[in-house]
Amino acid sequence: MRRLNRSRGVVLRLGPEVNPLDETGRPVDGTLMPLRFVFVMDPLSSINIEGDSTFVLMLEAQKRGHEVLSAQPPALRLEAGTPWCDVVPTAVVRTKGAHYTLGASTSVCLNDVDAVFMRKDPPIDLNYLTATYLLDRVDRSRVVMINDPQGLRDFNEKLAALYWPEFMPPTMIASSPASLRRFLNTHGTIVVKPLYGSGGAGIVKLTTEDDNFGSVVDLLTQEGRVAIEAQAYLPSVKEGDKRVVLLDGEPIGAVNRRPSKGDIRANMHVGGAAEPSPVTDRDREICAALKPELVRRGLVFAGIDIIGGYLTEVNVTSPTGLQEIGRFEARSLESEIIDWVERRRSAL
Repeated sequence: MRRLNRSRGVVLRLGPEVNPLDETGRPVDGTLMPLRFVFVMDPLSSINIEGDSTFVLMLEAQKRGHEVLSAQPPALRLEAGTPWCDVVPTAVVRTKGAHYTLGASTSVCLNDVDAVFMRKDPPIDLNYLTATYLLDRVDRSRVVMINDPQGLRDFNEKLAALYWPEFMPPTMIASSPASLRRFLNTHGTIVVKPLYGSGGAGIVKLTTEDDNFGSVVDLLTQEGRVAIEAQAYLPSVKEGDKRVVLLDGEPIGAVNRRPSKGDIRANMHVGGAAEPSPVTDRDREICAALKPELVRRGLVFAGIDIIGGYLTEVNVTSPTGLQEIGRFEARSLESEIIDWVERRRSAL
């Protein structure tokens, strides 16, 4: 027989298999009891089970006997300043087209669960920002947050990389077409992209001879009203855009994504091909520089993009790559992440 202690998020075994707890509520023999994980995410029906990182995190948590609950951002709410969420018990299985089963919806106080995974994909719009404000009210002294909502809100994935300009290609953030034209004239060939997109959407390569410069820049900047990013074009992108996965600031694996013919975008979402890739000394140098800031902001699970040894983005909203790296290296990065969560929860 089991009873859930909602105040501590641990399970107490009663009767002959009793497992006594110490004064902190932890088993005295060090045995980890089942935890409750809430995944705030996109609809389960929309995920690709062959590549989605949230899916394998849920699989791993389920395999360990943890309670897996899922919700979408509109299910979050505050009541008298306390964060609540309407969640559904979720079972996942690696069967295409039938990969999840949902239980009956229930309401939980997020201060009474053990971990919250904020895994909603971009765009970073007002609804996303509102969700981070609601998640801000979760008690971090009791609940593990992956990733911290304030860190997600403050750490724009393209702008944040500019904390480390020494590792980046020449980059400009601007809304002025004249400024962007000067940047293009300086570098000859550039790549422009929206600041709040994802999956390669809106990325365009421009040259000084390109007659479409004005049209592209007017479209992306909404005629000079919205800032975008421009970077000097890196020809080495033809060899791939490396994704390095970081856990608590440390690199735990990498995968190269090679663009398809006729496309500069290496995102697997738009046809990039995954290839095995080691974590190099240059990658480690970049990760070491990023680590203090990532740790300070509670950005536990991150993915950085590196082209030709240059940092281009720091992805923290819902980084991918776990499955691809796992297949190439016969490892389970999701196990390492859940291990980290279990250790952190035990330390609270």
